[in-house]
Amino acid sequence: MDYDLTEMNADMVYATVYDMMANPSAYRGKTVRVEGPCYHSYYDVTDKDYFAVIIKDATACCAQGIEFVWDDGSHVYPDEYPADGVDVVVTGTFDTYKEGDSTYAHLVGASVQAAA
Repeated sequence: MDYDLTEMNADMVYATVYDMMANPSAYRGKTVRVEGPCYHSYYDVTDKDYFAVIIKDATACCAQGIEFVWDDGSHVYPDEYPADGVDVVVTGTFDTYKEGDSTYAHLVGASVQAAA
């Protein structure tokens, strides 16, 4: 495990996730574990479903999310996914992808488990 955010305090988690988004090349290929509520969104322009774990800072005022792709992406929504707001632990490999003119970060090949 390269970055186990479940073992960090709230300030370090927030700072690490911020750095991942600001400097993604430094994290590409690293294994990351994160815990928080799972959320789904659908974007009609791409006709895709997106899934993320939401991370709050120490004062719970500022949230950041880490998008993830469960295993090979073959899991069916909503049948196999947790309901929005359910706490999960997601472990995957950090990577980036381009969609249109933008670059996004996500965890690929991720495992998803209910949080303890």
